[in-house]
Amino acid sequence: MTKSEIPMRDRILDALAQNGSDDWLSGEALSRSFGISRAAVSKHVMSLREEGNIIESVPRKGYRLISRADPWAGNDIRKQLRTKVLGQTKWLWLKETGSTNQVAALEAMQGGPEGLVVVARRQNEGRGSRGHRWLNLPGSLCFSVLTKPHLAPERLGEMPRLAMDAVAEGVKKCCGITLEKRLPNDLFLNNRKVTGILVESMFHNSDMQWSVVGIGVNVNVPSDALPPELAGTASSLYAETGTAFSVTGLLRHILEELEIRLEG
Repeated sequence: MTKSEIPMRDRILDALAQNGSDDWLSGEALSRSFGISRAAVSKHVMSLREEGNIIESVPRKGYRLISRADPWAGNDIRKQLRTKVLGQTKWLWLKETGSTNQVAALEAMQGGPEGLVVVARRQNEGRGSRGHRWLNLPGSLCFSVLTKPHLAPERLGEMPRLAMDAVAEGVKKCCGITLEKRLPNDLFLNNRKVTGILVESMFHNSDMQWSVVGIGVNVNVPSDALPPELAGTASSLYAETGTAFSVTGLLRHILEELEIRLEG
């Protein structure tokens, strides 16, 4: 592949990587180097962020690459995953979707296997608990898992809390961060929300047929990528600690912790 055939966003990513994480590269310099407008540079940076690359931007300084995105749809997570069912049957890795919960529920209604995991880089119709909207921010972890919990009927209502506990323990083991739990299923860091959970189930009479557990964690979202309307109320693990974390590594830990809790 010749240099001219390399996608512009990849060329910008390479330029930022070569510049290093300690130095800033201005939008003007990138614009001049690649013969595109500064608005086009900004658009490509947004696209790179949506793929999980951590790129910080500061007015009058420019951009700097903090961390590249994890490999997408790789088999590395399955090789290290220590579960019996969750993540052991089928995976769907999506660049974009309406809602991972909707995709997983449709798979369930079509006979999809227990343990199915749906992961998306971007979702446009994400939902949180109590009808709230969950924004899938660039650099976040967004996934749903199809489960058939081995819980006593009287404990099925505990699933949102069990999922919350699984995420909290997964974050602690993978990232070394202790999150604050707020019932029924919210997790906060420094008094800012970093996790959204939505559990949706299908019943026949009083018997649960299946349950989809949807989880969103703001992992490597830079502060300047947080929407203004969420300022002071939401954040990310990276924005609060200044440390980049493995999104796929966190996914593995959460699946392991979730399976333990759903075994009853």
